[in-house]
Amino acid sequence: MDTMADWYGLADGHKDFYIENDVHARLLFARSQLDDQLQGILRKSFRTGNPPKFILYGDWGVGKTHTMRHIEYVVGTTQGFDAQMVFVELPDVTARATFQIAHAALLDALGLHRVKTWMLQFQTKNQSKSQELIQHQTQSEDIARAFLTLIGFGDVTRICWDWLRGVELSAADARSAGLPPVLGQSNQLASVLRMLGRLSKDIDGKILILMLDEATKLTSVSNGDAIAHWVNAFKILSDKLTKEVGFIVSASFRDPDDMPQALADQQIQSRFGLKHYIQLQNFGPSEADVFVRALLSEWIDPTKRTALLAGHGGEAESEKISDGTFPFTEKALEKFVEYACRNGNVTNPRDIQQSLDDILNRAIDDNRHVLSSKYLDGVLAAA
Repeated sequence: MDTMADWYGLADGHKDFYIENDVHARLLFARSQLDDQLQGILRKSFRTGNPPKFILYGDWGVGKTHTMRHIEYVVGTTQGFDAQMVFVELPDVTARATFQIAHAALLDALGLHRVKTWMLQFQTKNQSKSQELIQHQTQSEDIARAFLTLIGFGDVTRICWDWLRGVELSAADARSAGLPPVLGQSNQLASVLRMLGRLSKDIDGKILILMLDEATKLTSVSNGDAIAHWVNAFKILSDKLTKEVGFIVSASFRDPDDMPQALADQQIQSRFGLKHYIQLQNFGPSEADVFVRALLSEWIDPTKRTALLAGHGGEAESEKISDGTFPFTEKALEKFVEYACRNGNVTNPRDIQQSLDDILNRAIDDNRHVLSSKYLDGVLAAA
């Protein structure tokens, strides 16, 4: 069976025309203005040592997760952007779920091994002052004890790590570690994250940036106490005076009025700042055209494209075709963009890629390497 990669001359590593959020994180098609805005925020943050804090929002399929991964890529590859990025998708939440589930996911992504290494170096550096410093940072003797116990080995280390994650301990485990059964208050969990930020900066010289994707799930939280727990945690993490950690959140909603309460609360908005609620807009026809041309150019191998055009150029049916439009002719690409924007004259990256996949697979079935406007009219009429 012919593969899409062979049929359209895709570059090595590509099997179709879908963008993978992590693998293709360096790319941000048709959003140059957004890219400039985000990089401006990052430059300001690293120049001043104030960790970045903002929210990305927009319609479903508009590319929020990919943009989050792109931010992660930019930070990781730009000289002077020294940061430890921790990216997690918010786990499934229930009506009574608290910030603890996000907190635990963030610690899991950071990893016990990394934190244990930081603590060993922190203890070596500060000796007898270590507990005093951690207690001063966190305002908790128990949190200080748990962090210092991570240096050891065996079950007690696991118990302390679970406790720092906000997991409720059994009575026996709590006694063996000398800790309360649970670290449950939102300000306590935020204190743990702030301490981790201090360790990252003190030991590795890197700002700790927490990235929470798919925060739309917070609309499922309906219990008043649980909502208050999220609001207070977000209030602390989004505050500019919380200089130990950065905080970047993404969520899917069309209208700010549909925002989860943990993001819509005035205490949160005033701390992030309204300018740092950044909307990813759907594409109109011009943006869709830029997106498709960039995708085709990036995905198709130039040498393979030349060979395919030499062998199948007649399928263009006398229409102009260029390197930037193959496998479409210029007229066919215009029709494809019009089709992609058929719902209200707008579209988004997810829908474009789905439409492209459907139509190009149909062309393979029809033994076409080049799609003319006439051929595309027939395909779309049957769609």
